Amino acid sequence: MIPKFSVSKFGSKFSRQTGIGQLMEDLANLDPGICMLGGGSPALIPEVQSVWREFLSKLTEKGSWESILGKYESPSGKRETLEAIADLLRKESGRPIRTEEIAITGGSQNAFYLLLNFFSGTYEDGIQRRAVFPAVPEYIGYIDQPLEEDSILPLPSLVRETGEHTFRYELDEAGLERLSESSEPLGCVVLSRPSNPTGRIAGEEEIRKILSFAGKKRIPFLLDSAYGFPFPGIVYSEGHRWFYEEGLIQSFSLSKIGLPGVRTGFVLADPKTVSSLNKANAVLNLTGGSLGQYVGLELFTSGAWSSLSKNVILPYYAEKRRLAFSVIEREWAGKFRYQVHESEGAFFLWVRFRGLSKSLTELYSVLKKSGVILVPGRYFYPKSEVNYPFVDECARISFARDDEELSEGLSRIGKVLAGYSN
Repeated sequence: MIPKFSVSKFGSKFSRQTGIGQLMEDLANLDPGICMLGGGSPALIPEVQSVWREFLSKLTEKGSWESILGKYESPSGKRETLEAIADLLRKESGRPIRTEEIAITGGSQNAFYLLLNFFSGTYEDGIQRRAVFPAVPEYIGYIDQPLEEDSILPLPSLVRETGEHTFRYELDEAGLERLSESSEPLGCVVLSRPSNPTGRIAGEEEIRKILSFAGKKRIPFLLDSAYGFPFPGIVYSEGHRWFYEEGLIQSFSLSKIGLPGVRTGFVLADPKTVSSLNKANAVLNLTGGSLGQYVGLELFTSGAWSSLSKNVILPYYAEKRRLAFSVIEREWAGKFRYQVHESEGAFFLWVRFRGLSKSLTELYSVLKKSGVILVPGRYFYPKSEVNYPFVDECARISFARDDEELSEGLSRIGKVLAGYSN
């Protein structure tokens, strides 16, 4: 008999299933024949895999495995890797970035768990401050990270129709200005760029407006660059770049360049925040994983991060994106009403299915039984009870799959949803 122990609020939070938890369970336990169009895993690109094999061979030649597998690195990170990251970011930004401004983390997910709880919840003055999400829908993985209830203040994006089958979200600048003038206690601002789930890329002017808002409120701006600049650079539209300004805390990850299993990322921030992240890393993990830091060192010092991003990864996903649009037009047109958010970056499509008799949340199990998994849009909104614009009509669909699975999955979606079209 298994005893039923009482748990704390912290424990009860993790006794309930979450959107990100369900997604990862599905990703790891796929039945044969399932088309997994809901996950966030990068594709297994042969040219990228070849580079990793080359790097691992070099580590063997150097005799590095004793240190990788048998020793702890500092909680602050491997010194040579920190220096390589700082050098890369200095060259990309033209700013005098130091190693003291970089923290090694267990990926962006781990970094944001710490950062969101650093900058939201109850402060030492007894005031509860909230994290502003200025452009929801926003990444599913952030939603359940704050330890305290009601720690997220979401601002719904404005919706602009751009065609029969296209639309896009825009920052609600008036809403941000009203919040700027309010006395609402705030702790930070949070944005992914490119956006996960929509693929939208906030332009530099928009970033500076949000940064100005954060500066006025004297709070940090947390910017997640897991899919963007300087790597892996999965950006399809022109005119965007990476930049760094005071007040920004930026996270980066090795996952989307093709190393999700090493669970390694880093944060660029002020030295005080970096010091806090390092101390938290020692408490939670003792230190960061060594393999990702050693492979990252080879990746950055060799310059392979740039050539892979520009010459392999971006063209690969651009072709997958083209295929997805082609199949959608062939398999969905005339069967039901749909609109795809303008795809500017990352490897997802954010789709609105209009006029269905059931919500996408309700249809999730129906689609799964039909052999395809996507992620219902409701999971990307912090307050599910709030009636955001067409929240139950949207879903995130990944195109980071092989051609056959992608085509078949989109076809299955079309066949199922056609039966629920009004």
